[in-house]
Amino acid sequence: MSAEVFVSYSSQDHAQVSKIIDRLRKAGVSVWMDEGGIDAATLWSEAIVEAINDCKLLMMMVSRHSTDSANVVKEVMLASESSKTILPVYLEPADIPTRLKYQLTGIQHSEAFALTPDALLEELLKGLAKNGVAVPGYENVKSTAPASSTHKRRRNQPVNWKAPAFVGAVLFAIGLLIGANFGSDSTPPQSIDRTIDHATRLAINLPDNLNILAGADNPYLWSIGSVVEISPNGRHIAYYSISNKVHTLNYVDLSNYEGTKKIVESFSLKGILFSPNSKWIAFFDKGKIKKVLLDTKEVAIVGETRVPDYGYWAEDGYIYFVHSLGRKLSRIKDVGGTPELLHEGPHQEGATLGKPFVLKDGRGVLMTFPGKGINRNYAPINHLDLKTKKIKDLGVTGIWPYYHEAGYLLFAKNGNIWAAPLDLDSLSVSADPVPLIKGVGMYAHWETAQYSLSNSGAIVYLEGRDESLGIPAWVNSEGEIEKTTMPEQFYGISDISPDGKKLAIQVAAEKDDIWIYDTETWSGSKLTTDGSNGWPMWSKDGESVVFVSRTLEEEAWGLYSKKINAIGAPRMIWEPSNGVMATSWHPTEDKLAMNFESDIWFINNPLTDPKGIKFAGEKHLEWVGMFSPNGNWIAYDIDQSGSYSQVVHSLNDTNQLYQVGTKDSGNGLWSSKGDALYFIQGYGSIVRAEFDPESSNNPVGKIKELFYVKLIDNPGSSYDIHPTEEKFLLIVPKTPFKKVREIRVLLNIENELRGLFQK
Repeated sequence: MSAEVFVSYSSQDHAQVSKIIDRLRKAGVSVWMDEGGIDAATLWSEAIVEAINDCKLLMMMVSRHSTDSANVVKEVMLASESSKTILPVYLEPADIPTRLKYQLTGIQHSEAFALTPDALLEELLKGLAKNGVAVPGYENVKSTAPASSTHKRRRNQPVNWKAPAFVGAVLFAIGLLIGANFGSDSTPPQSIDRTIDHATRLAINLPDNLNILAGADNPYLWSIGSVVEISPNGRHIAYYSISNKVHTLNYVDLSNYEGTKKIVESFSLKGILFSPNSKWIAFFDKGKIKKVLLDTKEVAIVGETRVPDYGYWAEDGYIYFVHSLGRKLSRIKDVGGTPELLHEGPHQEGATLGKPFVLKDGRGVLMTFPGKGINRNYAPINHLDLKTKKIKDLGVTGIWPYYHEAGYLLFAKNGNIWAAPLDLDSLSVSADPVPLIKGVGMYAHWETAQYSLSNSGAIVYLEGRDESLGIPAWVNSEGEIEKTTMPEQFYGISDISPDGKKLAIQVAAEKDDIWIYDTETWSGSKLTTDGSNGWPMWSKDGESVVFVSRTLEEEAWGLYSKKINAIGAPRMIWEPSNGVMATSWHPTEDKLAMNFESDIWFINNPLTDPKGIKFAGEKHLEWVGMFSPNGNWIAYDIDQSGSYSQVVHSLNDTNQLYQVGTKDSGNGLWSSKGDALYFIQGYGSIVRAEFDPESSNNPVGKIKELFYVKLIDNPGSSYDIHPTEEKFLLIVPKTPFKKVREIRVLLNIENELRGLFQK
């Protein structure tokens, strides 16, 4: 339904005008108002044309500010040319400028400055009804005037525009900007969908030769975080593209277009953190936090960290960021300094902290905390009090939260953006969440959602789905894929039995469980029932499975062993604690390697008298330790270079530590003879390195890339090798990810939110 009343006013009168319009809306009048109150924009949108064309009456809020506004003058003149009724409302005594005297002279008007709020409302309601506007309880008198033929819609259906005039203008412009910069096949944004009164979705089409670092064009197994962001003031868009392995941070100033700018380029950029004043962007470049001034492209180093993930630049002068494989939340002054640790998670694989959203005026941080398993769609969104460090569960699960100033929590879950009313005083959600936007790119495994919210209430997002869902598949050394008949689900770690006939695999939902599948028939049964369970590893004889487990009430995970054909409770190997995961058996079976609080530990006599000892830790993060078949070496991942890499470490001479392959490599698995190490490198290629286990020097030999397949990464080792070494088991997408061809925008989110919850 189109708005019947269009309000033309100056942003300098926004507070006074908003009170009047709020009362009209409560009385049931359909009103189009530039909620952002932007008056001085140099661009003027098609949104204005459509909104005026659809209205029955233009209400001009007359003041010394509005009569000096070029946009207000244009709006009134357009309404006059379209034969719309014009109703002036004087906010203060003001002279009509010469250029508007023809349109306004002799027209009946209201004087808000001379009336009480109730008297003004009554007068306006009567005047609107008299001029054909639907007003509940008032008789409609005037019939609707026909729309001017000079402003016809492009489509057969009406387009409901209810957005800040500036935002609508710049979105119309951005299609032209991208077309000018990348080629003539770009088209301006068009309305692609409507949901609720006055809300409009726009699509900005992109040329085929532009590869946004998302969807099919993201070559990595993991996500690097959101790759498209809108600035707090809603006037700027930044996004990452990729070409020849180089990440480019692109920036468009929508208020003063001088072309799309390449701000900075590197092989490892990620994160887009606009400053509160929208003049800077902070980002991560390996182990460094950097910021770039958009006007000059001057780059400054803010500080250093370990394996950064995502963050938020807050109004309190700090950059908040999650790092150390998602284990820690810290903040650093935006002018530089030493990071301050705010919260540390449990160091459990997959139990990471999410992207922080810092509330204004020191009211704390909204972020996703570890859930009952690895499926982040069901992880709790919590509030962290920065003063007391007290944590409160908001009773909502999902990732990537934002807070809309009208009182709503936004977050991503199962490929959609959801919303729910949130009271900041009580920190309570008053209604069940409902979908706001469906079909949004996200990766729940690694806490990423491709959307961003501006302070002005516009959402920028990329179309897609939750890329965590997949199915197990066999892949041979040539990269040929044979998908299994297992269902498409959220899978975690998998481990093939020593004889290759069974598969133990973690299946994640609200809680996780271990399933055992037959690798011929692909029929399966659940091994675990109580609590949440994951990270399975077969015993050497293939009769039992070691796994981690926790109760649904406690966060600590213990290490257990359970025979697959036995009835009864599993045997405890390691008492519940933080950050536990078994990774491999020593060939003698008297020793077990495990992750413990992001370090490599050994458990001696794990099934009889378990005793733990740290092997590698302190200085770096290490994980996924794999004993070599002869028991003299261990391969594991380490972050010593600012990004993770694969290393091999001698158990006989601990001074022998060698990097295998390039940086950004990991998930090592040994060949059955120990003469080779398989691992993942770069974008996600499966690589084979020759290995001489008896060498007294560097045992790493020739390295060969076997294949690249877009597999779905998960916490721990993301693949396994069949005992014959003829094929690999990977989790792959059931259908290919789509190429992102549009940047999508939802305008006037507040009205849509109010409509969803009838607020």
